[in-house]
Amino acid sequence: MPVQESSLKPHFEVITGSIIYGTIGVFLNMTEDMSAGSLLFSRLFFGFFIILFYLLLNREIEQLRPRKRRKYLLLLGFSNAVTGICYFSSIQYSGVSVAVLLLYTAPIYVNILAPPILGERRSSNSFLSLLLAITGILLIARPGEILIDTGSDFQKGLIFGLLSGLSFGVTIITIRYLRNDYTGIAQTFWLTGISLLFTLPAALATPPDVFVKNLGVLFIFGLTITLAAVIYLKGISGVKAQTGSILALMEPVSGIFFDVTVLKTPLHISTFLGCGLILAAAYIVSRKDR
Repeated sequence: MPVQESSLKPHFEVITGSIIYGTIGVFLNMTEDMSAGSLLFSRLFFGFFIILFYLLLNREIEQLRPRKRRKYLLLLGFSNAVTGICYFSSIQYSGVSVAVLLLYTAPIYVNILAPPILGERRSSNSFLSLLLAITGILLIARPGEILIDTGSDFQKGLIFGLLSGLSFGVTIITIRYLRNDYTGIAQTFWLTGISLLFTLPAALATPPDVFVKNLGVLFIFGLTITLAAVIYLKGISGVKAQTGSILALMEPVSGIFFDVTVLKTPLHISTFLGCGLILAAAYIVSRKDR
């Protein structure tokens, strides 16, 4: 029986949003003299007002009204802020490879927590795609080389990285839990607005001239990543949480692509093989959810 186009649309939206998310490294490389917290605040700030302007322009502001499960909107914003802060802190202390590896332990937490919380059924295909995806991330991060360093800063990076993976998993499950009460753009609005409150102290500690110097890049950064968030949240609301967490692994594949083509970072054979395994996992999980 042929697959209906609409049945695969949420999968494509999650993949597209994740690919756009992969440009984050390029934008971070273009900014100067900004801390991780102030960068995150700037991206959220522009994204917040872009969404608000769009909804006002289209007279769709009504969909932002908090309805059921309001406390889970707070959880969504909090977990998103924790993910961003911990992820950037992990990069600062232990490097990009370790940070990526630990951030994308999220599918493990989702596969453990989604069945009891959301009532999703586990299947052999889910475990196969999860195994392929995690193996791909391990190859990309090359932990055999990384774990030689056991300094105190490195240990801090590991802790922050593990927390980012756990909070990312909580974010994915919360998005799925709220899918019947809030649209993708409404979830993006509340996620962004609440996260702003948690990153405000870092922004206040940054000199105004630093923001002015990076204003153009920060605006495009906010616009691009907000677009990615809207597409991603719209798609992930239409797939199982376990499926969405694995499809989101397209982000490191995209990030590596931009790293190699734009930032001219050398491509290792293990990275190439890891990307292939992640693509295979995304294909298997999409076929399973036809």
